[in-house]
Amino acid sequence: MSEKTPQSVPRYLVGTEEQQKWFHKYFFNPRGLSFFEPGAVPMDNPVMSAFNVAKATYQIRPEVFNMGYLTRVLNMKKEEITKRIKKLYEDHLIMYVMTPPMQVIGYGLYYWLVKLKDGTPKEKKQLLSEWFQNKDEICTGAETKGDFDYFNGCHMRVLDNLIYDVLYRLRDLPEVEYVHLAPIRRVIRDLYTNMAESESDYRKFFLDDEKLRKLSTMQKKMDIKDLEIFKALNTQRPVEEVYDFKVLQEISGLNPDEMLMGIKDVVETKRLLVPMFHLNTKKLGLINHQFVVRLFQMTPCYRKAEIADELSSISDFNMISELTDSFYDITLCAYKGLTDTDALLKTISSYSEVEEVKEADVTREFRRWTCRLDEENGMWEECILTDDFLQDKTQKDIPAININKNKKEA
Repeated sequence: MSEKTPQSVPRYLVGTEEQQKWFHKYFFNPRGLSFFEPGAVPMDNPVMSAFNVAKATYQIRPEVFNMGYLTRVLNMKKEEITKRIKKLYEDHLIMYVMTPPMQVIGYGLYYWLVKLKDGTPKEKKQLLSEWFQNKDEICTGAETKGDFDYFNGCHMRVLDNLIYDVLYRLRDLPEVEYVHLAPIRRVIRDLYTNMAESESDYRKFFLDDEKLRKLSTMQKKMDIKDLEIFKALNTQRPVEEVYDFKVLQEISGLNPDEMLMGIKDVVETKRLLVPMFHLNTKKLGLINHQFVVRLFQMTPCYRKAEIADELSSISDFNMISELTDSFYDITLCAYKGLTDTDALLKTISSYSEVEEVKEADVTREFRRWTCRLDEENGMWEECILTDDFLQDKTQKDIPAININKNKKEA
């Protein structure tokens, strides 16, 4: 076997060539859950300023987004667009969020399924849902109904911290049938947008005009103009057409050229961040249907990745992730009513490598990347970025989760 040369090493763009030289010692590029890539940046790095300023002010200053681009593609006046964006936010129908490739920036992204025993009282499930909602370490999560009852996720640097702080606290609940860990290898699509590790069409938005028109007839919260604005805000385009850097400068006092150079490098070159808008599906009456796919264990890893990529050619899926080191291999989501979920199940099941498909409807979302979605508690978009940096959660007594009314947590 010939020695691997630097020229044959697939080149990451996260760090400089100097930072990447250490890869040349290895036949396979090192990678894994919670594997920190050189060149990653924290959220408070100055190169993140454009996103951070926009995230903090779009609620009252929608002009942080490039109105020249929006007026051109929407054929609407700036005043109407800004008015509509403000109202959409005030009605808690949209939220500005982002999805990063978590493993690149030093975290493992661990999802997990919880199945409650048949006959578990609804009030006990409700109390467990409230615990999940208020557990800051759970960055993205959902209550479901079907083959499983929860699909939650945590980004953590140390797996033991998740095991002790969350999973061990579930294991002794008599109502729990199982907890299955489902670590993410690749987030391929999120919120209809292709992510950094998609095979192609990075940042492409898949909610087409036909689905927009159909969605406009399914509910009365957002009309077709609102939905067209939502699509335009998410449409793939250069960052120069995403933000208005003069408005960002007016708000922050920062240099617009430096903000542009920083966020362009982060979003377009290094692929460390995909900014996008999230829909309040609960208010719109949209039901997200989730498929969790188990392939036969003898399926080679390359083939698992191929199947996930092949399924990503189907625009009906609003979320696609490839899993690793788990009972499951792929998870996908599609909206009921907006798509034919029965036909999608047939397509998934047509692969000879598929052993089992678990299905569930999302009945409640807890958070979207740390941003809370429980507007009924006055917590819409409240955000706590959790990090187990320098923490050892195994060194303390872990109280059990209490889902019994009128009893304090043990």
